[in-house]
Amino acid sequence: MNSMYFSRSHSPKGKVLFRWPVFAALLCVFALPAAAQPEASTARKQVYARVQQQAAEAIRQEAERNRWEDYQAKLNLFIPSEISQYAPCPVPLSVSMPGGEHLDLRRLRFDVRCEAGSGWDVAVTVKPDIYLQVLMAKETLERGHVLAASDLTRRKFNISNLRSGYITRPDEVVGLTLKRRVRELQPISQSQLDSPVMVERGQRVLMIAVQDGVEARTMGIASKKGRKGEMIKVKNESSEREVTGTVVDMGVVRTGFSTTR
Repeated sequence: MNSMYFSRSHSPKGKVLFRWPVFAALLCVFALPAAAQPEASTARKQVYARVQQQAAEAIRQEAERNRWEDYQAKLNLFIPSEISQYAPCPVPLSVSMPGGEHLDLRRLRFDVRCEAGSGWDVAVTVKPDIYLQVLMAKETLERGHVLAASDLTRRKFNISNLRSGYITRPDEVVGLTLKRRVRELQPISQSQLDSPVMVERGQRVLMIAVQDGVEARTMGIASKKGRKGEMIKVKNESSEREVTGTVVDMGVVRTGFSTTR
């Protein structure tokens, strides 16, 4: 197994900064285009350099998509021992990822092929360790707790093995309800969260219907509790007709226009 470290952070002015201990390594990874693959004394060194370059670029693109800030990564490369049987490739190696654009951070696979002569190919596994500032609970929080900014802290954590995902920005979770107990300094994930209940069963709610710029309002009784975006049955107090509506706010349900007549 071979390992390689790199890190990346963003200055307040948006400039990309690389930390000094890994700067030389990053030059090796990013400054060389695939078509200008450096000469290497063995096939193993060729494969290592090419896969290292490809994996670092894949993680960089993932960081841009997810707006990671100040992340650090360690790439652990596993090259099959059979590579020692092959001669160095005289042409640039071709590399592909079977998974396409979907990136499984727990394990990246790269298929490497030498196209010269009879050629050869190997499958290389990369297990990255990616450390990123993620949201965690400051202290143990119980099921049903509505998250506030004061409940949260951000710490660096290896996200590569987080099967349930992670969250980096407080504004994505403040006001949401915990589905289950969260331990102190446990990373927060979307699977642990639910929208708060905005309508209780039997509650008197405002029913709103809008059509062609015309809005009608009336009161009704909710037949079941509901969270934002959920469909619930509501009984119109005036017509006593039960209709289906969507919970849009605390005590507010949006219905079809004809239901309020």
